Amino acid sequence: MNKKFLVFGVVGFFALSLVAAISYYALFSASFTVLPAIVIGGETEQALGEVYGGETIIGEEITITNEAPSERTIILNDDSDSDVEVSYISNLGLSQKIVDFESEVWELTGDTANVKYTVVGNEFTAEVTDGIKEGYSLVYYKDNSDRFNSPATAIGIDSIVGNLAYEDDANNDENDYCATGEYLTCHGAKLWYVPNTAIDSEGNVDWSQASSFLFETELIQYNAEGQLVIYPGQTLTVTPMYEIDNHATGEYTITTYVE
Repeated sequence: MNKKFLVFGVVGFFALSLVAAISYYALFSASFTVLPAIVIGGETEQALGEVYGGETIIGEEITITNEAPSERTIILNDDSDSDVEVSYISNLGLSQKIVDFESEVWELTGDTANVKYTVVGNEFTAEVTDGIKEGYSLVYYKDNSDRFNSPATAIGIDSIVGNLAYEDDANNDENDYCATGEYLTCHGAKLWYVPNTAIDSEGNVDWSQASSFLFETELIQYNAEGQLVIYPGQTLTVTPMYEIDNHATGEYTITTYVE
């Protein structure tokens, strides 16, 4: 046993000596700097003053920009409690377009409007704040796969349930609006502002009136859990809205996280 032990010890000694004597044939190294993909802009420390219980206070705009060459999924959330309900709103421009079913991209023309809508919150809301037209209503238009040859039906804003875009909306993951160069938002939901006479009770669209529609100028998202996709080069502008409980009193500091 002792002889075997000594033999193994000697072999190990020579092995260590051999390794120490041998260098290497070649080597290489890599140095790089990792840049932040998501950049936040705007006033990040907002002092909003005094507010009474039961009121709503609006914060200041914050921009979320994706500077990376690939899409990024973020989570927008906060540390609010039951005394304060927080939602995040954004704006969407609408415009008349040259209706051409032979073209993938319809050119903007004519009247415009602005829509304020919920990006993150307990429920989706949307309203026209500029360019209001009498006899018009906002709708969510959920495309079918063959969107020009197989038109879909429109959904009234008050009838929307769940996140946008719907999973069975071809604009959610099938139709790619970046590929055509139309929008920076490759996928999402379409909001339109249309004459009430152009939508029947079943949501069917009277396309003969399409020249008077105000169409989306980008695709939007709504997610109750705060999960959002930001596409390369896209800047999403959100404004926090704080709804105060009737019985709330004292000092509150609510921090919003972009994860």
